[in-house]
Amino acid sequence: MHQIRYTLHNRCCNNQAEQLAIIKALETAEKSHTNDNIPRTVTVHTDSRITLQSPKNTRNHNYLLEAIRKKAIAAEKGNWTIIFTWVRAHAGNYGNELVDKLAKEAA
Repeated sequence: MHQIRYTLHNRCCNNQAEQLAIIKALETAEKSHTNDNIPRTVTVHTDSRITLQSPKNTRNHNYLLEAIRKKAIAAEKGNWTIIFTWVRAHAGNYGNELVDKLAKEAA
């Protein structure tokens, strides 16, 4: 598991934090030094349904959503498969509990 910590502006909402986390995860995957000829997969898990649904709405031009779209398109052109999944919040999922803890620290 790879962890990166950021301190967010005090006006940043939870949705923005979730969206920024996806951008940073995609950037981290993009920087991994693997053979470009080998298909690779990144799975992004989030407990935010709105964060999963918002990038699909192409009429929403929020800068974070635009960044997610651009990163995902670039990754797919680079032989990556991007999978977005929803996980239930506060259900004992170790990764989700850790992310919630880190998000509170960032806020």
